[in-house]
Formats: sequence, C-alpha cells, structure tokens
Amino acid sequence: MQEYQVSGFRVREYEELGSTNTEAERVGWSELEDKMVILTYRQTQGRGQVGNHWESEPGKNISMTVVFKPRELPAGQQFAVSMVIALGACDFISRYVNECSVKWPNDIYVGDRKISGILIEHSIMGRYVGGSLCGIGVNINQERFLSDAPNPVSLFQLIGEEIPVERALEELLDCIGKRYEMIRDYEGLERDFLKVLYRREGVYDWEDERGIFRASIRGVNEFGQLVLEDVEGNERVYGFKEISYKF
Repeated sequence: MQEYQVSGFRVREYEELGSTNTEAERVGWSELEDKMVILTYRQTQGRGQVGNHWESEPGKNISMTVVFKPRELPAGQQFAVSMVIALGACDFISRYVNECSVKWPNDIYVGDRKISGILIEHSIMGRYVGGSLCGIGVNINQERFLSDAPNPVSLFQLIGEEIPVERALEELLDCIGKRYEMIRDYEGLERDFLKVLYRREGVYDWEDERGIFRASIRGVNEFGQLVLEDVEGNERVYGFKEISYKF
C-alpha cells in the first residue's frame, strides 16, 4: 500500500483488493479522514447495489471508495452526497463524450449504456451524517465485458483511444472535489442533478409491484426517492428497487 495526494484527496493505493468499500470498513471511521480515497486497479469482488457484482478488468479502470466526513450535514440531506459523487463522475465523463446522464439513483450512463456504478453507505450520528463511503467504479480502458451485465461501456469503446488511468483518476477526483465544495448548497446540487437525470424529459414506461404504467419524472425528493407523475396526473414516489425502467 502506498499513499499520495491527488487533487486535494489523500489516496491510499492498494495493489489488489476484494472491495474498496470493504477495505474502508476494515480501516474504520476512527482512522478514515475526510477526502480520503481507498483505491485499487485490481478489484476482485467489487460490490454493486443490493449484492450485484461490478466487473472491472485489472489495470484498465478506476475502482475506489471516496470517504466524506462533512461537518454537520443534516441526516435528512444525505442524498447531497450521492449528488456530489454522481455529478462529479458525470462532469469527468463529459470531458470526453456527450450524452452523459445519471440513471436514478446513481448509475452513470452515456446514451443508454452504463459507464459507471456507485454504491454509497452512510454512517448516521444523531441528526447528522457522520461519514459516507462512496464506492465508485468507472470504465476507462476496458475493451470487452464478459459478464452478463446488459449494457456496459467504457471510455475506450466510446472514443477509440486509451486514457492513462492515473490521469483519469486525477481528473475524476478534481471534478468530485469541486462538487464537494457545494455539499451545503443542496438546491444547487439538486438543480444540476435534475439537468442530467436520465429520461428527465418525456413520458416512458415504468414498472412497479402493480405492473407497467406510463409516467414522466418530476424530480427526486430530499430522501433520494424518485418522484413520477403518471399519465392520469397522479404523483408516485419510489425508493430504490421499488421501480424499474422499461426499455
């Protein structure tokens, strides 16, 4: 393991890890610092949402956990952390390609293909967010994907050339750091988040436990829930895994 500074973040780089979030949990909150990064270019058991696996070819992509310990961020505004990470990732990817969007709650898409996945775990202390472990994987130079994930894509596949992963890391952390400066500007983050929300305009098919229906996105509330308006004019509010996109 080696440590160094990148774009205002203290990075701990490991030769290989099962999961950067798991390693951050092992290190523990007493040792973790605000704007610390647990990084590896060889992650063997990357964790996705609700136990899903994140595929990453060794040495080709970024797999890391960004640690945030914001001062007195109300627990009711914890979705601000998700917006910081998602917008930072989208800002970085938009340096290279167009059509970058955030597929609620926090997948990063280019067009209809997934280029980045995010897994955020909070520690709540009383009325405030004590800290957040922000796991993020970004596909940089991977040429082929072997898992059964339906729609992965990398920057290499999109632009046809490799990007040095060290440079990509510096640029990504720079973008995340600038968004983190907005952590107390919830309205500003929300405004920018809604601008890049996947399927933010138009009426689409959705599916919940009652079946398929047509609706448009109205926004995301302070609890990070997706707010839809169906074609009958009814408001529908959903938490993660309570609603799915239909393609």
